[in-house]
Amino acid sequence: MTRKMLKILDRWEEYALFGFMISMLAVLLVQVFCRYVLSFSFSWAEQAARIGFVWLTMIGISIAAKKGLHLKVDMLNQILPRPAGRIVSWFSNLATILFGFIMCWLILKTVLMQIRLNQVFSSIPWLPTWTMYIAGTVGMLGLSLRTIQYLILESKQNKKEIGEEQ
Repeated sequence: MTRKMLKILDRWEEYALFGFMISMLAVLLVQVFCRYVLSFSFSWAEQAARIGFVWLTMIGISIAAKKGLHLKVDMLNQILPRPAGRIVSWFSNLATILFGFIMCWLILKTVLMQIRLNQVFSSIPWLPTWTMYIAGTVGMLGLSLRTIQYLILESKQNKKEIGEEQ
C-alpha cells in the first residue's frame, strides 16, 4: 500500500468512527427525550444504537492495531532479553494476523448466508442484518492489515535503532 492509500484509509476510519459516534449519540438523545418528555419511544432506536456500537468497536479494533495497542499479553517481552522479546512479539503479531484473517473469513461466510436468506432486523424491517455483521469482517480485516502495517513500521524503527547503536 502506498502512503497516499494509507492516509485515505486513516481518514476514512476516523470519519467513520466520528460519524457512527455522532449518529449513535443523536439517536439515543432523541430516544431519551421522547421517552421521558413526550412519553413515547421509537422501536428502532435501541437496535440502531447497537448497530452503531458494533461498527464503532470494529473500526476501533483496526485503529488500535495500527498503533500497536490491541490487547495482548506482553509479559514475556518484558522479562526476556530484548532480542528474544522481539521474536516473541513477532510471533504474537503473526498469531494476531492469522486470527484476524480467519475471523474475517468466518464472519464473511455468515454475512453471505444472511444475504442469501434475506434476513432483516425485527425492529428495523427495511435494514438487512448483514449491515451489522459486515462490520466484523471489516474490523477483522483491518486488524490483520493494520498489524502488518505496524510490524513493517516497527521493523523499520528497529533497524534505525540498531544502526544508531553501532
